[in-house]
Amino acid sequence: MKKLGPMKYWAMKDRFAVQLEFILFCLRSGNTQDAHQGALYLMQERGFESDPVSNLLVGLTFYQLWYSTIPKELHLQELDKSDSPVQSETFEDRLFMSILNSEGHDAVEGEEANSPFHCDSNTSIRNDKEILGIDVSQQREVPMVVDDNVPGETQNYNFQPQDFYVNSAERSDHEGSSMDLSGDVPYHSIFYNRGLPLWLLPLQLPSSNENLEDDLNMHRTLRNDHYKSAIKYLRHALYSSPPVLEAFHPLIQMLLLGDQVKEALDEVEKNSPYSNTSFQLRLKATILEHFDSGNYVKLAAIFEENLEKDPTCSHSLGRLIRLHRSAGEYSTEKLVEMIALHLDATHAKCDTWKELACCFLKLSQCEEDCMSVCSNGEDSKKQKFTNRISQIPRIFSDYESSKSWRFRCKWWLTRHFSQNILTSDIASGDWELLTYKAAAACYLYGREFIYVVKVRECLEEEPNNKNMSSILQMHANNCTGFYFNVQK
Repeated sequence: MKKLGPMKYWAMKDRFAVQLEFILFCLRSGNTQDAHQGALYLMQERGFESDPVSNLLVGLTFYQLWYSTIPKELHLQELDKSDSPVQSETFEDRLFMSILNSEGHDAVEGEEANSPFHCDSNTSIRNDKEILGIDVSQQREVPMVVDDNVPGETQNYNFQPQDFYVNSAERSDHEGSSMDLSGDVPYHSIFYNRGLPLWLLPLQLPSSNENLEDDLNMHRTLRNDHYKSAIKYLRHALYSSPPVLEAFHPLIQMLLLGDQVKEALDEVEKNSPYSNTSFQLRLKATILEHFDSGNYVKLAAIFEENLEKDPTCSHSLGRLIRLHRSAGEYSTEKLVEMIALHLDATHAKCDTWKELACCFLKLSQCEEDCMSVCSNGEDSKKQKFTNRISQIPRIFSDYESSKSWRFRCKWWLTRHFSQNILTSDIASGDWELLTYKAAAACYLYGREFIYVVKVRECLEEEPNNKNMSSILQMHANNCTGFYFNVQK
């Protein structure tokens, strides 16, 4: 700035550019006060209100200024160097990378530091033993936290929603603090839901609800002028024309940090037409999962949309599997289509093939049950057996659906089940992957398909793979071989 001379001689866009760079530099250096002074100077410039990027940076400045003034016990603690693969990152890196990299899609949703609960790490949503009777179990202070695409972490498909229901109407800042904790009306407060990921709620909540009313009242007092200014300018940026969508995430964070959950939900709904990136769809889904978890139809629609936009997104597929498993509100037919869409774009690991094989089995059994209802008389047992081995699932017999599956099966012959891939899969020694790929192949191509035959031979040669061999045999006994039957 000194080198360039007095700013009054500069063009407006150049003054804005240098001021924004200065604010960014101060924020990245942890110099909140100088960033604040730069923001105040920028706000006095003519044309500031109509410049959306300036509003975004000013909003982030007030965000950081507010965060630095709240009680220290609410700040996120220093990351444990022995546990975190991102311990070398500074606050500034994570703040701005969260904006720049908001397109990340395949990430773990942050550490649940606000929750004493831990989810089951088993990524298989449904063990075959449920169906078959076979045992197959074998930092620094950082307001803008996004742990997307963190290396070294694994995806957790299972989700255990926490109960957060009390009988209470929505209350304003000035309403009383007495609360009736009975009933089943969802109360929208971060204090009733301790499972929010850090990239949405970078806050260290109290470990218990013993002094809940005091905590709620204290938290309302935190919505000071800095807080309101951050909300104001982030909203200006988001609702500018065209909108600066980078303001969406910090705005939702800020609303949640102030325990304005209802307002956060409203913002999510308002921005639905614009929130069409993978990250924004995941943000919307995560909010709904925690505060409107019974809205299965909307959740499923979001995850489907995200998976259709990015078929490689295992996070969205995992959430659909969870809806299918834990809530029972997502049909097997739809799940099969979504898994297939994912497999069209990726070379998935064992769990995805396992889920696909289990879905095929379930659909086959449903067809068997439907056919057995029609059978009666002396030949009912014989008729039931005959129909079971010849009837194919409805997704393969429906005309439109079967067309896409015929094309897919032809393509998968080279994509997933070629001789080279078979050789590579066997060489990997991953017997579970081999078993469940072969199991899925049974339903698509039949038990005599070369991939199935070779895997069965390999399993039989290994004495330690009797369990896997039994699972494959069970699937083979229930398959129809859609593709080659249709070809005939």
